Amino acid sequence: MRDDDAAADDPGLPRRTTERRDSRDWSRRGALASFAAAGTVALAGCSLRASTSGVEPLWEREFATATAAGPPAATDEHVVVGGQDKRLHGFTADGERILSVETGGPIEARPAVPTSGGPVHVHSTDGDLYTAGLSGERLWHVEGQARNGWLGRHGSLLVSIDPSDEAITGYDARDGTRRFQRSGSEYPAPVLSDSTSVFHVTNSDGDRKLVTLAPATGEVLWESQPRAVFPYVVAAGDRIVTVRRSTVRMRRARDGHVLWRTAVDGEVTSYFEPPVWLGEHVYVRIHRDDRSDELVAIERDGGAVRWRRAVGDELETVIATSEGVFVASSVDDPDGGILIRLDAFDLDGTRRWQTTTDVAIGGTVEALGRAGELLFAASDTELAAYDPATGNRRWRYDPASRRLGVTTADGALYVSQRDRGGIARLPTS
Repeated sequence: MRDDDAAADDPGLPRRTTERRDSRDWSRRGALASFAAAGTVALAGCSLRASTSGVEPLWEREFATATAAGPPAATDEHVVVGGQDKRLHGFTADGERILSVETGGPIEARPAVPTSGGPVHVHSTDGDLYTAGLSGERLWHVEGQARNGWLGRHGSLLVSIDPSDEAITGYDARDGTRRFQRSGSEYPAPVLSDSTSVFHVTNSDGDRKLVTLAPATGEVLWESQPRAVFPYVVAAGDRIVTVRRSTVRMRRARDGHVLWRTAVDGEVTSYFEPPVWLGEHVYVRIHRDDRSDELVAIERDGGAVRWRRAVGDELETVIATSEGVFVASSVDDPDGGILIRLDAFDLDGTRRWQTTTDVAIGGTVEALGRAGELLFAASDTELAAYDPATGNRRWRYDPASRRLGVTTADGALYVSQRDRGGIARLPTS
């Protein structure tokens, strides 16, 4: 039920999907073969063009004076989203409004939030950084020029990047005290973890290196050797994984000590996000010019390659959990366009199921994730949910919106309708 808001949402340069398709020379014959494989290989799964089964949101809120909303962000009990109405909107998981905070301009960027509680933070197009409490009070704010600058939160550290002057600033999220400031760009994005904050820095000679800082003080912990290209980086806990020229290194976060290194057969690369994920194993994407991409699993303690499996035309993103590994890739639709393919594997590499969905993408997969009892995949305009054990589709959400923003927290799944100024919570059971 809709409820109007009467009171007031070697990294390479991105390439368009058409270019990627051309480079792969992926023929209609190949696409049809892929779909045939989906039908014969799948242990259990959905058929292409399965009958549509819509879903009603648990609740839906529309911002009466906002023509658009930004992507949302969620804590364990709240969701916040900015609007073109120059307001940061916040709701409980049950849909009760908790805040409507005015800013100096429309909000187009995703807010930064902690895992639990508040405060929450957002950039407005007036260039300023705003912080608000969950009771709706405006707290500290910083004047700037970052209309849509990168903003990240991990624990008590808030990191803001102003692309106009390429300044990276770390704040105490609670009171705005500046912890550090250094030069650096927002691309590739910083990596924040419990024990380190990792930034990509280019020196005056054009060489690139990693600089890791202590989150609480901004003290430099270690720096990598300058190289011609940036490495890909992911971090979790006290470990960091870096990939440069298809060599994967597991490092100790506090000092950068290399615990193991493994050279992977194939080109580890990505057009958009880093082609490496850290879970029970280290997972990397192998790009193939003339055939389907592969997912490779490497032992987290020791670096031995455990298994590698083919997925779709181009591997887009991975969800690595203790219960299994889920992969979203793109494949050509024989009727035109590009569709999302999903693969699920056990931790030992056994293929659990495979399916080619009927979710069309114009560029990349907007979102892949787990929420409650569901696996979901989304494009810019639609989202579909699947049984993670079988791959059977549970429902489809197609709100006729040109752009969706997706976020999850504590089993809840939220979707902002970015061209209509609204947000909804979808069921996950």
